[in-house]
Amino acid sequence: MALSDRPESEEFKTLIKVTLAGLLLVGGIGVALHILLALLQGVGIGW
Repeated sequence: MALSDRPESEEFKTLIKVTLAGLLLVGGIGVALHILLALLQGVGIGW
């Protein structure tokens, strides 16, 4: 009795795309907030 099955190729590709899109979205929001707050404080970006 198997508890889980291996995902099909198309399902796996979709899962990877959704995961990467989520990471890029969250990362982009983080970078945008960092830049915005740094500019509002007048400190600069600090990279």
